[in-house]
Amino acid sequence: MINFLERYKILFSILFYLAFGNKFLASIAGLDEFSAFILKFISSVFSFGFWLIVLLDMILNKLRDKTFWILSMFFIAFMAPVVYLFRRQKTLREPARYSI
Repeated sequence: MINFLERYKILFSILFYLAFGNKFLASIAGLDEFSAFILKFISSVFSFGFWLIVLLDMILNKLRDKTFWILSMFFIAFMAPVVYLFRRQKTLREPARYSI
């Protein structure tokens, strides 16, 4: 799964930030309460799934500065997964053993 995310990293980066700004999208689209709730729920599930896949990849593989990457996932969660996707090949110490 991470290889798929890495292959289409620009697309998933854009989708991640669109999902992160779901309240803004709902207000611009002028959605009623129920539709806005559905949009927020779906985008929250997508954001959390994306975040979780990247976090599991960080935990399972040998990385340079592993502590930094894992802590950044919690402290700057809106930026770390996307930056990690672009920097993944350079941060791996050896070829990825696990591919989620």
